[in-house]
Amino acid sequence: MCIRDRSLVVGHKGPLPGTSSLMSAWHSVGWPVMAGAFKAVEALFAAQFGNMSGPTSPFGKVDIVEDFYGWAQVLDYQLRDHVKNGEIDWSMGEVHSFTPSGVVVGTEQGDAQIDADVVVFGTGFQKDYSIFDDETRGALDLQDDGLYLYRHTVPPKVSNLGFVGSELACISNISAYGVQAAWLAKLWANEFAAPSVEGMQASVEETKAWKRSWMPETGGRASLVLLHQTHFHDSLLKDMGLPHRRKSNPLSELFMPYQAGDYDNVIAK
Repeated sequence: MCIRDRSLVVGHKGPLPGTSSLMSAWHSVGWPVMAGAFKAVEALFAAQFGNMSGPTSPFGKVDIVEDFYGWAQVLDYQLRDHVKNGEIDWSMGEVHSFTPSGVVVGTEQGDAQIDADVVVFGTGFQKDYSIFDDETRGALDLQDDGLYLYRHTVPPKVSNLGFVGSELACISNISAYGVQAAWLAKLWANEFAAPSVEGMQASVEETKAWKRSWMPETGGRASLVLLHQTHFHDSLLKDMGLPHRRKSNPLSELFMPYQAGDYDNVIAK
């Protein structure tokens, strides 16, 4: 995302805690405009999918940015077009059993037998921290919505422990994990100093409160950065004493999206 793009999301939902005061000021004055703009985008997507109303329509039920941070959908028109052309029929429900020709699905009206060529299981997953002893798990303070860490990387109350990748969800995960790994390596090499335990915990609590104020309640909410990823990268780069403006000129900063290549040599440095 470029500065222009991320400013739209920041204007709507606010900046990632710990970023510049300029972004906070923009949010304080820009959120009414951005709320209307994203409502228009929400209506456009719902209309494109022919899903303006009904039990599966999100239109008017949830903010589109909040919806993305809850489930991070990838929009695809193939199913919509096949349904529209009468080539596919589909149903949602809890599968109770299989039959020779399909499934028995639980509905509000009771069990229903459905003939099906394909059954998709959207079961999700849960993380397992049993590798750690009871004392460490207690210090990690695992919450129902995930593991909250300083800079999404280190637990304030557990020394010599860091997480790269597992507690961070961005749009470009590979580049984010690379910058995150470089940050952790430099921290452990004493090339910069982290705040005190109290300071790190205060930062964690601020991030936790911000996320819980608007992101949907999911088991992985603690890890979500997503559309705020460039600001997250900026924070890590500033900690490391590296330039966070990675483009060659101001126009590129404003209009060109950040890609993995913009972080070349970060790890080497």
